[in-house]
Amino acid sequence: MKQAMYLIDESGALQYNNLKEKGFFTSILSSSAVLTIRTDSISLDEKRMYFRYYGTQKIDRRSSTITRSLITEGNLTDLETRSDNNPHAVLITRWKTLENRDLLVTEKNAFQ
Repeated sequence: MKQAMYLIDESGALQYNNLKEKGFFTSILSSSAVLTIRTDSISLDEKRMYFRYYGTQKIDRRSSTITRSLITEGNLTDLETRSDNNPHAVLITRWKTLENRDLLVTEKNAFQ
């Protein structure tokens, strides 16, 4: 997460802090969950420097597997110089999650 914060403005930090306050990361770690994100597509408007990301998030826990639809959007801002922390010299700005809803919840057998 520390490295990712170099690639995004305060909109990403706000999202991170909100998830942290809600105990999201603690819950993931304490349940030994495995998170996987699969990119379905990315829509990019180069003229407006705007993107929309479409993906599927899978949260695999001992007791269940949750599959979610994930859609985010934001803008891209070119930076003047590259750095070790941001080698592409592009900053994600005004990033927000538009959708993160459950598509499928599969309960697992407790005796596996």
